[in-house]
Amino acid sequence: MRRIALLLAVAVACKSSAPAVTDPKANYEIASEEVTFAAGANQIPGTLVRPAHGGPWPAVVLMAGSGPTDRDWNNPLLVGKNGSGKLLAEALARRGAIVLRFDKTGIGGNKTPLDKLTFDVYVAEGSGALAYLRTRKDVAPSKLFVAGHSEGGIHATRVALAEGNRIAGLLLLSAAGRSMKDIMLAQIEAQLRTAMPQQADAELASLRAAFDDFLAGKEVDPTKVSSIAGLQQLVAAIVAPQTATIARGLIAFDPAPALAQVRVPVFIYNGKHDVQVDADVDAKRLTEARHGKAVEVFIAPEADHVLKHETKTLEQLRGNLLATQAGYNSDARQLDEATVTAIAAWLAKLTG
Repeated sequence: MRRIALLLAVAVACKSSAPAVTDPKANYEIASEEVTFAAGANQIPGTLVRPAHGGPWPAVVLMAGSGPTDRDWNNPLLVGKNGSGKLLAEALARRGAIVLRFDKTGIGGNKTPLDKLTFDVYVAEGSGALAYLRTRKDVAPSKLFVAGHSEGGIHATRVALAEGNRIAGLLLLSAAGRSMKDIMLAQIEAQLRTAMPQQADAELASLRAAFDDFLAGKEVDPTKVSSIAGLQQLVAAIVAPQTATIARGLIAFDPAPALAQVRVPVFIYNGKHDVQVDADVDAKRLTEARHGKAVEVFIAPEADHVLKHETKTLEQLRGNLLATQAGYNSDARQLDEATVTAIAAWLAKLTG
């Protein structure tokens, strides 16, 4: 009897020490904790969400998108605090994944100064977050993922290139398949040809020349680029001296050839009702860049740029872009359930 009891104890111990896996149908109790990790000489504040019990679990580093967007994907320029970053982290934790999200350089609690920094500051933050996760006993170190939303897809891709086979996969969420320069010009062209068709060609030619000059290291005067106040403000934000070095890296980066070099499996996601990234053009270009390497694509039929459920058509959403973007984080909106399920299912497939 003693021998049987001993064998049972060993079996239970072995079972409890086996790594847990993501389950898209699960609904685990979750817990959150504030953490800090190092990125070079800088200390980065973040929030870690995890299943409250068990493990070790797969883990995801979540990298936020463009602008003054914090770890929750809230933005002082937008109304509301119902950020999709927080919602996604908690949804994935309930399905059996640890998620670490953080304030990127210059935003929220991250006081890393932007001046004199290079494009690589974001890689340092992503790799620093992964290094921190590898120190935790509740994390399965062989099941680490990095996910980037929108502009964060650029940074997540570069982190994946730096990490090589040390991570298990890369998730690109509403990420562009073209350079930011090309995306911005396409968006501006669509608006100009609708609002002022006779001026569109001249305005676009001036903008293209300004971008080329900026990328060549030349000074650009926003007031000479366009007579339109909104375009002057956009150009001024891009060419601002204190962030010019980082901005040049961002707008010139072409994600497709970089993605072709990523060694690990890739999940490409777009919402069909995304007014900022073309769910057909960008996802297709990213997918084709994989050249047969491991990739899975999911286009959510009723989701927007920030992964929330959206039933309005693209035409309706584009009819009032300011209202569309202002409503991203309104209190009543929730994540698209098909989106969460698809992400969790992909993680489960790679961690089972």
